[in-house]
Amino acid sequence: MAHVRKQIRDRMSSTLISGVALVSSRVYTSRTYPMTTSNLPALTVYAGSETSSLVTIGISKTLQRTLSVNVDVYARATSNLDDDIDAITVQVEEAIAADFTVNGLAKEALLTSTDIEYSGEAEQQIGIAHMVYDVLYHTSIADVETAK
Repeated sequence: MAHVRKQIRDRMSSTLISGVALVSSRVYTSRTYPMTTSNLPALTVYAGSETSSLVTIGISKTLQRTLSVNVDVYARATSNLDDDIDAITVQVEEAIAADFTVNGLAKEALLTSTDIEYSGEAEQQIGIAHMVYDVLYHTSIADVETAK
């Protein structure tokens, strides 16, 4: 088994593969996937920061964790760039909302911010929406591979 953090990232990725038709399953679980015109539009899903605090549930020591999961939306810069980004983010938000507990791995997955920018650094100019989800989950202090 793997850390619950990886399980959450993988589940969110699979949810987006099936739930965001506008990217045609181009969902990558890496922050450094090379984007070219042939693989746009696309999403990247990766873990950001995580905080934790000790809580006690019964006699077991439990960590309450808040993981920031980043979903970056990449789209070609066209005259409809803003509309394209918005259409994809609608599908992302609806797909994650339909799996609010990340298949029972988390207590909740909440969109906390979206930042949209334009980049001319790729082989073609692109628009990027950086979406951040805070995912609240629990693990035993001694077992980080099992969600509680």
